[in-house]
Amino acid sequence: MTPASRTGLLLLALVAGNAGAAENTPRAPCEMGDLRIELTAGPPSEPPVLCTSPELTTTLLFDTKLLRVELEGRERFHRVMEDTHGLTLVPSGAMLGEEPLRLTVYFADGAGPASASFLMMVHPALTARQVDVLRHTRPIALYELAERKAQTTAQRCEEEKTRLRAELDSPGGIRGLRSAGLVDQSQGVRVHDITASIKQKPGSVLHISSIWAYRSHRRIAVEMLLHNQSTTPWTAMDALLRCERGEELRPLPLSPTAPILPGQIDVSTMVEMDATIESAKGSCTLTLWGTDGRFITLGNVTFP
Repeated sequence: MTPASRTGLLLLALVAGNAGAAENTPRAPCEMGDLRIELTAGPPSEPPVLCTSPELTTTLLFDTKLLRVELEGRERFHRVMEDTHGLTLVPSGAMLGEEPLRLTVYFADGAGPASASFLMMVHPALTARQVDVLRHTRPIALYELAERKAQTTAQRCEEEKTRLRAELDSPGGIRGLRSAGLVDQSQGVRVHDITASIKQKPGSVLHISSIWAYRSHRRIAVEMLLHNQSTTPWTAMDALLRCERGEELRPLPLSPTAPILPGQIDVSTMVEMDATIESAKGSCTLTLWGTDGRFITLGNVTFP
């Protein structure tokens, strides 16, 4: 397939879209980002599963002084730092693919609940960066903050729904790209073959035979030809692009894809993301993981 024909396929993919895909995308197996967890005095619920990632920090902050901390498999973490109101963890890469480890904290004031438990899952890309654990009545300012965050989330969902509907209603081909704002008079769709410069990190479940990076006015995409060298099928679930300026970009909803069977070669997989002209500059790392937790990590991903 020539770069020109690949560009043509991208032109169609950028407009075609699928509004139902957003609802059908599987959720990550653990919670990521900045989180707020409330503890009540009622019966304990299932412990939340928190994402951690090798060489990245996860910090839990408590509004009550801690009496002690029990961390399963503490010696296997790269770093564990404690103080009277918090805990910072950095897992090691060797822990990828293992079962979640239980973290239990005990509070010093004697009030209920006397303890709280969490399950720490090591993920190839996702991280719960800061987890605020609130055990007592929250001040009004925190209620207001939670309400503002909820409103922001609802607004983002509404914007995403509007964007998907606009793409579905737009015409096809170049007219569709133009009406959706994905190309303009100065920039169309550019594509670079980055196969020679890519760095596939250890632990990747599939082999990459070729890879191209695309950029349009408001989108970027990575297309890969995959070879399943393992003995079990693999199905793409989600991805994360982390760039050198600290940007973290999540993909547009992945369309349902058939599993890549053992021995299959040159299976095309594309990850597409919203991005401005100034975003995703320099060297980035792309991590793509499957429904079974196995993953691919590619370093030195650059966009035209």
